Amino acid sequence: MAQVSNVQEALRYTYGVSKVLYLFNEEAVTWRLLGGTKKPMGGRGQFLMPLWVQNPGAFTGIGEGGALPSALQPDTAEASFGLQEYVATYDVTWKLIQDARSDKFAFARAIQMLDEGLKRRIFRNLNSDLLGTGRGELAILPAADNSSPITVNALPRVEKGMVIDIMAISDDDTKRLAADIVTGVDPIARTVSTTNNPAGTAAGDYFVIRDTTDVTSLGAGNARHSNGLLGVVDSSNPAAIVGNYGNIDRSTAGNEFWQSVELGNGGTLRPLTEDLGLQALDGAREKGGAEIDAWLWNPAISRRYHEILRSDTIVTLSSPSEIGGGVGRKRVKRGETGNSPYEFSGVPVHEDPFFFANTIVGLDMSHFYLGVGENEVPRPISEIFDTQPFFRQTANATFEVVWYYQMELLSDNPAAGVKIADVAES
Repeated sequence: MAQVSNVQEALRYTYGVSKVLYLFNEEAVTWRLLGGTKKPMGGRGQFLMPLWVQNPGAFTGIGEGGALPSALQPDTAEASFGLQEYVATYDVTWKLIQDARSDKFAFARAIQMLDEGLKRRIFRNLNSDLLGTGRGELAILPAADNSSPITVNALPRVEKGMVIDIMAISDDDTKRLAADIVTGVDPIARTVSTTNNPAGTAAGDYFVIRDTTDVTSLGAGNARHSNGLLGVVDSSNPAAIVGNYGNIDRSTAGNEFWQSVELGNGGTLRPLTEDLGLQALDGAREKGGAEIDAWLWNPAISRRYHEILRSDTIVTLSSPSEIGGGVGRKRVKRGETGNSPYEFSGVPVHEDPFFFANTIVGLDMSHFYLGVGENEVPRPISEIFDTQPFFRQTANATFEVVWYYQMELLSDNPAAGVKIADVAES
């Protein structure tokens, strides 16, 4: 019969770094995309990034024997970042551990349960943070909706059993629903059911993990989330609860270098066109000196893009077929590559099912990466701190497992990204 210590070791080493990375890649497209390059952040989780914003020297034509031009001094700025801490906990019952000691099948089931729980809770929430505006949005209301189930505007990242707040977008402080439990999620209908009904909601209000995005209790700049792509790739400063990205105020004259190109339409949805994509490519090149090498959007926009590609379809006397393939789209194993079957201007499209509605982001990936702490991926605290056990005793007949992680989305040039907003999905 196996000893409890043997079970602990087996459970622990099941989550080697390669295993955790594999699960991340399978579940979290955006995390995989940004996690290709990681920068360990030392100095108590602080990272100072020098930025070159004005070249030195002067260059001009002169007449013979003419005066020399006055030298122009270089100008630099400094972006500063701090890591966001994350903690995850889950319980393992004594019965499960005892079964795992004596029954191979029960042990296999225990491993599968932990895999699924870890993947769904930790990975999806980290991916959600990287997608958003720094607020950690789990779902967004397209309009006022004060009864459960609540309609949201994209595939919800919230899950059954989570304790959430619905925050007012107007101030990131008023709670339309406080510390309530999610009782059900319908991904197809895009609805979330809660124990109680919200009140006073408006378009743009959002679901978030309880007590992680309210100004009064946390203070400005202290949201309990990492920065996200939609807040970094933007022409305006993030919300006050998030704080200025890299502590640089984009609204200050001379800081335009910290702004991204946005192609919006004043909130009015319009079709995705080839010209919009080309404008985005050119805008990133003109503003940020960037060459976009990754697109990111959701499946609904993929379907609209597929319609553009219908011009590559011919009709024969027998049946319609795509040149070089069948009707529909090519099958890809997204967990292996993170890519969709599509490209635009030769640039691969990454299709994240949880990406924000009506929005496309293009990135020059040489300017976007993850800052992490000592551990590259979330790890049990027993593997980080020498004195901590893998299983912690609780007041119940359970063991508690605690995981820890530090992460932040870094960029040395947000203008190397471009955003296309107000894209129709139907």
